[in-house]
Amino acid sequence: MDPAERDAFLINEATKRFTSSNQVILEIASTRSSHDLLLAKQAYHARFKKSIEEDVAHHTNGDFRKLLVPLVSTYRYEGPEVNMTLAKSEAKILHHNISEKTYNHDDVIRILMTRSKAQLNATLNHYNNEFGNAINKDLKADPKDDFLSAVRNTIKCLTSPEKYFEKMLRMAINKTGTDEWALTRVVTTRAEVDMKSIKDEYYKRNSVPLDKAIAKDTGGDYETMLLALIGHGDA
Repeated sequence: MDPAERDAFLINEATKRFTSSNQVILEIASTRSSHDLLLAKQAYHARFKKSIEEDVAHHTNGDFRKLLVPLVSTYRYEGPEVNMTLAKSEAKILHHNISEKTYNHDDVIRILMTRSKAQLNATLNHYNNEFGNAINKDLKADPKDDFLSAVRNTIKCLTSPEKYFEKMLRMAINKTGTDEWALTRVVTTRAEVDMKSIKDEYYKRNSVPLDKAIAKDTGGDYETMLLALIGHGDA
């Protein structure tokens, strides 16, 4: 499969009853470029004869539908331009709604789902500077809230994908019994994108090179494939 076909397949699997995963949907929608997400949508049309949006809408409900449908529907601007006045005003909107615990407010969803990644970074940097906490820290009010977890992961995917994928790899490798589905998904989809940054982040967080962690936890042809994809021995 080419990357677009692979993303289409992964999203389709994530909308099925027994392989359901809101995490995979938000991961793909938030870490791909606008163009790559559009290609995945076209591949989805061709293969499954329906749209990603309708399957995600059918698969989800409530706040998750409110978050995920616009996330897979958006076509973000990719340029570097930033409006600092807008960043300041939207940081205040986010802080107000988080303080009021109206996490699913239309304005929160609108800002996170539609702003360019550069604009969103500026907004969240101002949030941190103005209110003294990173937004994801303020969104940990209830660690067991699945919707809040999804919002935090969306923000991390949009602003620091290498940190998000490091965590996914750490969780896949360190749990009792390797999570091969997650490990394979992350390695295969990021191998030619940002694996160097992910490997650097993994070493910084765990003091162990990613290739050694994978070699310790896997074996045989599977280990060989993964190590080849992450660039075993590369600087």
